[in-house]
Amino acid sequence: MTTRTNKLLALAHVDFDAPHASLPSVLVAVAAVVAVGGSLAADAALVAVGTALFPTTKGFPHFRFDDYATLTVVGVVVACAAWPVTTRISSAPRWLFLRLAVLVTLVLWVPDVWILWRGEPPRAVLVLVVMHLAVAAVTYNALVRIAAAGAGARGEVSRTAPDRRMAEGTGAPRWWTGGAALAHSRGAWFALGGLVAVESVLGIACLVVVPAGRPTGWLPKQGAALYVVHGVAGALLGVGAVVALAVARRAKRAVRISAVIGIVGVVLGAGGGVLAVDHALRLLGIGLMFVGAMVALTGYLIAAIETGLPEVG
Repeated sequence: MTTRTNKLLALAHVDFDAPHASLPSVLVAVAAVVAVGGSLAADAALVAVGTALFPTTKGFPHFRFDDYATLTVVGVVVACAAWPVTTRISSAPRWLFLRLAVLVTLVLWVPDVWILWRGEPPRAVLVLVVMHLAVAAVTYNALVRIAAAGAGARGEVSRTAPDRRMAEGTGAPRWWTGGAALAHSRGAWFALGGLVAVESVLGIACLVVVPAGRPTGWLPKQGAALYVVHGVAGALLGVGAVVALAVARRAKRAVRISAVIGIVGVVLGAGGGVLAVDHALRLLGIGLMFVGAMVALTGYLIAAIETGLPEVG
């Protein structure tokens, strides 16, 4: 990797040398429940306050519970999956997670700007902006406080990787040894890239079979079976991306970074899929899915190539 890339990773506190033990699954689950419940409650309260302050916004489509609840739950679940990953790739997970939360919130404001430009009421859009901010605040605090990282979570400088390995000993759980083998398998990385390609082909097929001008809804009337297959493939890809990121810790640095690039692309594609459900945001969603697929495919192909090359240094 180039010196510039190393400096950028250092600035982001992405060092893959986190001194934290794995987060207990029970705490993560509890934090997720609190985050989902708190976020939905905040959404409902803001809609009530917004419509009371601005009576003209009553009846605004995005204020329907089924509309904002679906997007809120999806976003919170993604954040809950990202927090344990962050604690494993950074020695300052709260520092990094906060900045990721800010970045994601800014990205989520893009659709708000889009519908404002399309002529939606400014006051209603303002409430949506505040709702996104509230969800980010609730989710962040639920995760970092309930499922808190251990020592070093507040940004202490960790020991170097060799020192930490010596301190922990040479023993490793059987599943982790298998994960190391998986991380060093070129076939596994090519298979993940192939799954991205298959998902992309299914997406293109959906554009041909499923009417682009269909109304807002999760399941279209025409081409529903193909749409479901596309969604299932996307879910499998998401699981694969998370597993790949976890096992990549046992691989060399270039492969670890490629795994991060891959999951970023998968998240972008998933976000685009959620946006494409809404008729008004469908074009933006399709664009994000295309960009996400290209990013993910690039990351996993680089990982496959790098796995076959000798490690330098």
